[in-house]
Amino acid sequence: MKKLLSLPGIILVLSFLILPSFAQERDFCWKDTSTRGIGTIPQTCETGRDRIGLLCYTKCAPGMKRSGFDCHSVCPDGLRDDGLFCRAAEYGRGAGYPWKFGDAAFSLDGARQRCASENPQGCEQDGAIIYPKCKPGYSAFGCCLCRPTQPNCSALGLNPGVDLSCAKKVTIGDPVPGVCGSQEQRDAGLCYSKCPNGFNGVGPVCWEKAPAGWVDCGMGAAKDSFTCAKIVANQVVSVGNLALTIGSLGTSTSLTAGLSAPAKASRLAKLTQEFTKLKTQWDVLQKTNQNVKTAVTAFKAANAGRQGYVAMETLANATTEEDMVRMAAQIAAILDPSGAASVVAAYTYPKCSKYFPNQ
Repeated sequence: MKKLLSLPGIILVLSFLILPSFAQERDFCWKDTSTRGIGTIPQTCETGRDRIGLLCYTKCAPGMKRSGFDCHSVCPDGLRDDGLFCRAAEYGRGAGYPWKFGDAAFSLDGARQRCASENPQGCEQDGAIIYPKCKPGYSAFGCCLCRPTQPNCSALGLNPGVDLSCAKKVTIGDPVPGVCGSQEQRDAGLCYSKCPNGFNGVGPVCWEKAPAGWVDCGMGAAKDSFTCAKIVANQVVSVGNLALTIGSLGTSTSLTAGLSAPAKASRLAKLTQEFTKLKTQWDVLQKTNQNVKTAVTAFKAANAGRQGYVAMETLANATTEEDMVRMAAQIAAILDPSGAASVVAAYTYPKCSKYFPNQ
C-alpha cells in the first residue's frame, strides 16, 4: 500500500494533469473571507422598549405598570391593589357606642349623642349599639362592616372579576434582542462590525459576494447554477474519506493473526459494508468528473507494468480484506497522490479574488 501512495511517477503525472485543468476552467472559485471578531450582546433598545436584563420589552401602555416582565393594570383610585385584582374594599365602622354607666336608664340617647359628636355623617342603631352610618356609596353589612356597591369593572378599564374585585389586565412581555450600533450588524442575536463592501456577514466571518454574473455556491461561487450543482456533486471528499477509512483498518497478517474466527468474520462484514459504499460513490464519481477520469487513466498507465499491480476492474469485485484495502489505497492515491491534501479535485480551485482581482 505504501508503494502505491508514494509513487513519484503518479504524483508528477497527476500534478500536471489535474491541477492545470481545474485552474483553467474558470467555472468555480472559493470566496475570500475575513474575520470581524467575536460578537457582543446588544446594549441598547429601540425606541418604545425597556431593557430588562439582556433583552428589551415593549414599554407599558398608559394606565399600566411593569410587574416583572409583564405589564399590569394600575388600580383606579378607591380600589385596593390585591396583586392580580383591584378590589373595592369594605371597611369596619368600629365597635359602636353602647350604653355606659351614667347614661339614663334604659336609654341610648347618651350613646347616640356621643356617636353624633364624632361622626357628622350621622349614626344608626343596630341592636343595642349605636354605629356611625356608612359613607356614601357604602351600605351596612352586618353590624360592623360597610360594603361598597359592586364596581363596574369594564368602565374602570379592568377585566371582570369576582364579588367586589376586578381582574387586572395583563400584557405578557415580548422579549427581543437589543439593537446594534450604526456601524454594527446584528446576526443571530449578537452585534458584529459591518463587513467591507462586497462581503456578506455570517456570524464572525465576512464572505465575499459572488462575482458579477456568477451565482453563490455555498462557500464558493460558480458561473451558473448548473455548474454549482455539478461542482458540489463532484467534490470527492466523501469518497476520499471512505478510502482512507478502509485503508486504515490494517489487514496485514501481523495485525489479524491474533483475531479469533468470529472476530475476523465481524471485521470482514464491517469492511465489506464500507467497501460497498466506497465502490458505489467511486463509480458515480468516475462517470461525472472528467478530471477524475483523466487521473484514473494516468494512474493505470503509470502502474500497469509494475509488479504487484492489480487492475482496478478486477479489484472492483474484491471479496478479501487484502483486496479491499488495496482498492481503497489505489483510490486514495488517485484522489490524493501527495498525501497532503484531503482531495485534489475539491481544493484546486483558486480564490475568487484571483479570477476577479478588481472586484
